Amino acid sequence: MRVCISRKPVEGPWGGGNLFVKGMTSLLKSKGHEVFYELVPNLDYIIMIDPRPSNYGVDANQIFNYRLQNPKTKVLHRINECDMRKSTEGLDRILLTCANLSDEVVFISSWLQDYFIKRGYAKDSSVIYNGCDTKDFTFKEQKDLSEIHLVTHHWSNNILKGYDFYKEIDDICVENNWKFTFIGRFNEKIQTKNIQMIGPLTGKELAEKIKLGNVYVTASKWEPCGMHHIEAAACGLPILYHEDGGGINEGCERYGESFSDIEEFKSKIKLLVENYDDYREKIKNVNLSIDNCCESYYKIMVG
Repeated sequence: MRVCISRKPVEGPWGGGNLFVKGMTSLLKSKGHEVFYELVPNLDYIIMIDPRPSNYGVDANQIFNYRLQNPKTKVLHRINECDMRKSTEGLDRILLTCANLSDEVVFISSWLQDYFIKRGYAKDSSVIYNGCDTKDFTFKEQKDLSEIHLVTHHWSNNILKGYDFYKEIDDICVENNWKFTFIGRFNEKIQTKNIQMIGPLTGKELAEKIKLGNVYVTASKWEPCGMHHIEAAACGLPILYHEDGGGINEGCERYGESFSDIEEFKSKIKLLVENYDDYREKIKNVNLSIDNCCESYYKIMVG
């Protein structure tokens, strides 16, 4: 097959879409297929990562104009966004329009699939969860619980990532002499007392910092799926997650506990610590690999 992926891979600390592009490129090439990041002649498939214009690839208008001239070319639309995620407007409409024009539609969580069904999407679709590079994010067998060390990481500083809640957790850590490490871009409007700040990292360097912690926390809301909790689980950290986490919850509920407010957070962290080994054992039974994720997409493409 000749396949166009609508976004070019980039280096550095980017999100799950970029990791998917890299993983899908590797998989397709390993199976003898040609991969492009532009609309070259005689394409068999176009994988649309994001319909919006970008300096890193082609947009929906270019893709569907191409298909008007090449009706045999199929379009697979991977939907990993929504307006609710960052309180934006207009993105849902664009995604719905593109979904209805695509041959195959994949949502990155059941929560996101249901979100768009409620907004009028009525065609067939699939759900495939994100995966991470399990060569970098490896399960750390030994974990010391003599001191609670919370860790989280985000590339966006949008308030819905949970920064207001991290301020409250920071206060609890000060009271209990716990550690709390934040990796990524912190929201500067939130004042904290004792959170250790580390700038954006990726790959093995990020994995090693995550492994310094023993409990992962995410207060992010309305995530279509996210990558941060997947990378943390792959490193062997049980997860405390917000009950309004959106697609995040579909993975975390298997090896963590949810909370709705700071008082419930206190009780859930106690429960998690008391049953720590059980949560970690559950993580071992889940395939969190980007390779597994990409294989699922490939099966759709080849029928």
